[in-house]
Amino acid sequence: MNTLNPQQKKAVETVNGPILLIAGAGSGKTRVITHRISYLIQNKGISPYNILAITFTNKAADEMRERVFKLLNLPILKTKNLFQKNSPNLGTFHSICAQILRREAKSLGYKSSFTIYDESDQKTAVKKVMEKLNLDTKQYPPEAILHMISSAKNELISSKDYGRYASSYFQEIVEKVYIAYQKLLFDQQAMDFDDLLFKTIILFKKNPNILATYQEKFKYILIDEYQDTNKAQYEFVKMLAKKYKNICVVGDSDQSIYGWRGANFRNLLNFESDFPKTKVIKLEQNYRSTKIILNAANSLIAKNSLRKEKNLWTENEKGENIYYFSAHDGFDEADYIVRTIKRIMNQESRIKNEEGNQISQSINPSTTQSLKLNEFVILYRTNAQSRVLEEAFLKYNLPYKIVGGVRFYDRKEIKDIVAYLRIIYNPMDLVALERIINMPRRGITIKTFQKILPIWMKALKGFQFLKFKKDINKIKDLNTKAKSSVLRFIDLAELFIKSIGKLNLAELIEFVAKGSGYKDFLLTPKGISKEVSIENEARWENILELKSVAEDFANMPTPDALAAFLEEVSLLSSIDQYNSQSEAVSLMTAHNAKGLEFDFVFIIGLEENLFPHSKSMLEPAEMEEERRLFYVAMTRARKRLFLTSAQSRLYFGQMQNNSPSRFIYELPDDLVYQDKEKIGFIGRLMKKTDKKTKSAIIDLRPADKVVHKVFGEGIVVKINKNIAEIAFADAGLKKIAIDMAPIRKV
Repeated sequence: MNTLNPQQKKAVETVNGPILLIAGAGSGKTRVITHRISYLIQNKGISPYNILAITFTNKAADEMRERVFKLLNLPILKTKNLFQKNSPNLGTFHSICAQILRREAKSLGYKSSFTIYDESDQKTAVKKVMEKLNLDTKQYPPEAILHMISSAKNELISSKDYGRYASSYFQEIVEKVYIAYQKLLFDQQAMDFDDLLFKTIILFKKNPNILATYQEKFKYILIDEYQDTNKAQYEFVKMLAKKYKNICVVGDSDQSIYGWRGANFRNLLNFESDFPKTKVIKLEQNYRSTKIILNAANSLIAKNSLRKEKNLWTENEKGENIYYFSAHDGFDEADYIVRTIKRIMNQESRIKNEEGNQISQSINPSTTQSLKLNEFVILYRTNAQSRVLEEAFLKYNLPYKIVGGVRFYDRKEIKDIVAYLRIIYNPMDLVALERIINMPRRGITIKTFQKILPIWMKALKGFQFLKFKKDINKIKDLNTKAKSSVLRFIDLAELFIKSIGKLNLAELIEFVAKGSGYKDFLLTPKGISKEVSIENEARWENILELKSVAEDFANMPTPDALAAFLEEVSLLSSIDQYNSQSEAVSLMTAHNAKGLEFDFVFIIGLEENLFPHSKSMLEPAEMEEERRLFYVAMTRARKRLFLTSAQSRLYFGQMQNNSPSRFIYELPDDLVYQDKEKIGFIGRLMKKTDKKTKSAIIDLRPADKVVHKVFGEGIVVKINKNIAEIAFADAGLKKIAIDMAPIRKV
């Protein structure tokens, strides 16, 4: 207890009644939660059996458990059973609910040995249901239907009630599948991930006596990251805490960055209304960052209107100014970042901003003892930005690791397109051939592939396509359909090879992506919703980013460019030995950085339409979430913070010239190491940008009810950028431009 500051101690020792802990970044909230559990047990004599602590990840729960048992001087128990009298109940929402359901399964007609289906199991189950209902899985993608079912469960809408909300033909299809899917799960004694919370709430509602049992058991409740709770989690907590109201929630509205996953930070903002007489305690002392970093972060987040007011402060050193670097382009940006890391690793005390300052490439970071590469992180808004960074790290022979994502050249779509290019360059590359001969699907099975291999090897040594076509007709046990499919593929390969003399490398990549059918495979709308999945859009964006790589070979003849490109890609794909977990720079999205901290943080790509993302430009609420995301990224830094933007950037195969991010402008000038004239220039740009984007846009979210002057009443099904997909009672499913359509919320 002597290690706690006054506010932390107050949070630990305030035992009864509802408590709202506003815990700023780096304010020691985990320490408070664990000490509070220990205090309840050791100082107040409360049985561990009556304490429930919930967090969002198993890793966080395990860390919390380890700290608590250490404070209690107890050996860490391997079992995580809820009903051990000498152990507090620690876990995630889903693990806690699963244990409750195991114990009370009979009340829902289940056996305690029910199965929990993962995503793969769920897809299989939905496909079986759709087969029985004679529904085309191509017209109605199972993934899209599962997404709708999952959203319904998180909003506590049962399969029986779903029909009341279904106002489009597609939603009527979802209703049929939802009902049959739940029946199949029950018949097979299974629950899916969303059922764990949903069915626990149903259990409590249908059985007040069972609810009362758990209200009596969980007299003291602690919830971490409360700003990230969805409706189902919110209801679960309210029901358990209703009797004793000894609930302590910890959160920070400024760190709510998962709205796109259904999290509702308003649960935190409304906590005092839900639980009158709430005691609000603010943990504002930061133990992580320097004064300059905190002051800058405070100034930035103050621009948001939907937040719980707080002001982080620290007794840490003042620290160095935030450094902002405006690069010429994305390659210059990446080069600057890696050279700066090398400079710091060489123990230079300060980053100099002198033109022509060169860093020796002979520095070996492993010889530097004072710093480790894992103290550095590079944060970006989108995964596609990692590609240029990876090339820079390889250029300087500096180890790195991608966290929470797949390396650019290891992504399936990139490997597929590169395999096509390898076949063009060398038709005898059978590894590449096997990868793409049926990608996208052409009806060429593994058996067919094995049958044609001998004549492929014989004929294609000299690019003798005509001989291959003649010889394939001699294969007796190859049916007509298979032969036709193979011949179409050989025509395609021949076309690609002949195009080498007509197109440059970037054009060749695009020609292959389109001619092979890969683009259509990714971007052809599927199902009655006529929407392309977000995942497929991202995969196509990665292929466009591959065109940016090809620009490096623009001045070479295409055959030479192709050879050089494939050689470079081969080297880039074989550097696993550099990705050491103990000694490597981390590369990750800003979202994946939540909960982490590093001595040196680089936030890159700070340009309008990139960070903040273009999808947030016309939606004030989404712009606030983008600002929260930038705030989270800033507050990961312990010692130094670097911000970068590029005056031009090859992004998705196109040159973009976006102005610097408004977030740079929102930082105090005196805290940023930046040319004054340039700051003024940025400021003028940003003021113009603000005027353009501060238009009155209606704030719509899925499930909102609206009225359209022509189509009448409807329900918002989906929001994509500035387009709302609305199911109207009379007019059916319509796509509406939010900023132009005559609609209003009701």
